[in-house]
Amino acid sequence: MRRQLLFTGFNAFGQHKSSKNSDRTSGRYVALTEIQLPANATDNWLVALSWRYTAYATGSKLWLMGLLDAAPCEQLEVEAPSAIKALAVCDTHCLVLLQNGELYKLPAKLDGKLQQLSLEFPQVAQKRSIFGETKTNPNLITHIACGLYINVAISAANMVYSLPSCLHQFPQYPWRVQQLECGQEHALLLNGNGDVYSWGNGLRGQLGQVTLEVEETPQLIEALAGIKITHIAAGGWHSAAISAFGDLYTWGLNSNGQLGMRVMKPDGILKEPTVYPLPQLHDLPACCAASADGDESADQCDPVKVIAGSRHTMLMRSCGRLWATGWSAHGQLGKEPKKPAYVDAFEVVCDKASDTRAACAYKIMHYLYPKPMATQLASTKVSS
Repeated sequence: MRRQLLFTGFNAFGQHKSSKNSDRTSGRYVALTEIQLPANATDNWLVALSWRYTAYATGSKLWLMGLLDAAPCEQLEVEAPSAIKALAVCDTHCLVLLQNGELYKLPAKLDGKLQQLSLEFPQVAQKRSIFGETKTNPNLITHIACGLYINVAISAANMVYSLPSCLHQFPQYPWRVQQLECGQEHALLLNGNGDVYSWGNGLRGQLGQVTLEVEETPQLIEALAGIKITHIAAGGWHSAAISAFGDLYTWGLNSNGQLGMRVMKPDGILKEPTVYPLPQLHDLPACCAASADGDESADQCDPVKVIAGSRHTMLMRSCGRLWATGWSAHGQLGKEPKKPAYVDAFEVVCDKASDTRAACAYKIMHYLYPKPMATQLASTKVSS
């Protein structure tokens, strides 16, 4: 079954081609809209979002679409040396990781060319088979992520790179990296044991540490120690995590309700704290079971994935519903923005969006939802 890529939010630079081209000049879409992909290919698309352009990749082909030099709707198409495994983007460039472990950088310009990055690989012991053959190249890059002021890569030997320099090495075996995410100035890493590490600029509380300071190397988030985390997200200046028990934690900057925490006090005059340096446990709103018969204790719709933009956060629950909180001035929450242009508590964005993935771009964001075609799409409801 063919699947769709849908988006909502800022599109004044033509980051996404749509059948509703007349809406592009208004700068925003406030309902899920299908993207016209740059080429006919399989469903195996990689998509990474920046505020002014979007990167698409399939096989060894890569496209950048949006504002690259001087005008909206510009497009750059390049061919990588081999199949592309992962993409990571920021305002200035796109990181491209190939299946063979090679890492490239593509400037976000019309004349951009792929530039292979040479990393400073230290000497590490190689794991060998009983016949003396090398099992895995320890210098093979396995994970990448980037933000406006941070570029991170992880090797098969669990070396952490602030490109191009190696800044830390985790234990090689059996320690493994599960997930790597970057905000604008910070990075989060989740390992297979469920531990979360953070580093970078923590002056807005995004590192989840007791003190607001810059951490040069990965530090364990002690407040989550002993809690098995299954999924993480790094927004512009905030972070989020989901535990194996189905709990959601958020921390960092809450300027626009992106943590799902109240921005103003009940009287609407004084502000609540803007920065939450330690992870905050959420009591999420009731979902499917509770809304059906009024019994909140029957609600088993645990959060399974969390995704963060610059100033908003999206949550997917086990029933398939998508929830969102934070800044909504450009329709990035899938609804017409209100005044004030933010939501400071999680609200339903998309009902029963099963088999869904999502991504958020920095600065001004858009969401993408791969969903089945036709009849199932028609049954999707978006709050307005």
